[in-house]
Amino acid sequence: MLILTRRPGERVVIAEDILIEVMGVSGHTVRLGISAPQGVSIYREEIWLAVKEENRAAAAADPSSLPAGSPPGAAAHGAAEGAEEPRQGAPEPPADSS
Repeated sequence: MLILTRRPGERVVIAEDILIEVMGVSGHTVRLGISAPQGVSIYREEIWLAVKEENRAAAAADPSSLPAGSPPGAAAHGAAEGAEEPRQGAPEPPADSS
């Protein structure tokens, strides 16, 4: 682990396209500003850990304990690639009146 000392307004650059700036320090709290490319996800550690735990729990869930049917817009398991499943609850097209 690299440990740095920075003052408010000073920055750290990571891999040429991520910039971390110390915005301010108040007591034991440090405010950071992070600039990164749009495709780079940035999470606070406690949020990241919670998401990982939720994903682990979902992957370990017994499929028989899940509600029957699939959520609206979800593709059927094993459906042909590119085939669209009808939306649940979508109104039927009007009948031809001719």
